[in-house]
Amino acid sequence: MVDPKNPGAVDEIIHLGDFWDEDGIRKNKDKIIKCNREVGESFKRAYRYIKAAYLIYEDNIEMIKQSVNIPKINQESYQIINSIFKDIEISDKMGKDRKLFASAIAPKGLVNYLSTILDTDEIYCVSGKHGTGTEVFLEKIKNAALERGFDVESFYCALNPSKLEHLIIRELDISFTTSNEYHSANIKFSEYIDFDKYIEQFSLNELVLEENKQNFDFLLGLGIKNIAKAKSIHDDMEAYYIPNMDFEAVQLCLESTMAKIL
Repeated sequence: MVDPKNPGAVDEIIHLGDFWDEDGIRKNKDKIIKCNREVGESFKRAYRYIKAAYLIYEDNIEMIKQSVNIPKINQESYQIINSIFKDIEISDKMGKDRKLFASAIAPKGLVNYLSTILDTDEIYCVSGKHGTGTEVFLEKIKNAALERGFDVESFYCALNPSKLEHLIIRELDISFTTSNEYHSANIKFSEYIDFDKYIEQFSLNELVLEENKQNFDFLLGLGIKNIAKAKSIHDDMEAYYIPNMDFEAVQLCLESTMAKIL
């Protein structure tokens, strides 16, 4: 819910509670309270599992970081930035950065809608294990675009919201997407950039990495299982509200509101 800044003068409050049968809903008061409590507990448990999974995920990131040839990645990043922006000067006006999500940890598991947003003429696919610096590369591309006055759409990781995973520069008709075992786009790419080739394998502890991956997948799975449980209970709770809603009145309210807006 968002509180109106100027209620009555500019903003209008629409209260859908005006269209329900309160007496009918109150008959199920105890069941509704029980469902709400169980939904809250399931979400809290899910978040704890996901938080625990992320700690393991971070351990793998740190190990891989120590085995990556950073200078080589910097060189490739510089070449790509040069090829995209070679004739474009720095602007006296910064571009705008719109921050979004293209994926989520949902009741059905890990879901994404990459195929609906990656619709540019050129699409770069950046592949690499967590810790290879794919997000650092994308940040460099993003900053170069913003400095030249281009607006960008930045899509972040559902597990780590500070990690940039996908980038679209619509004015240049170019987009970048990262691909790994947890998300990828089933589309045709213009160019494929593999950061895994810069990992110095001899310095990796493959056994620990695999153990961490198994534990991460297990904990993430428990988190998703509890999110699914919360949704299932919430669906049950809706059964107490739906028969007690006047949906015809809601539709009339919608039409009246649209008429005011238009």
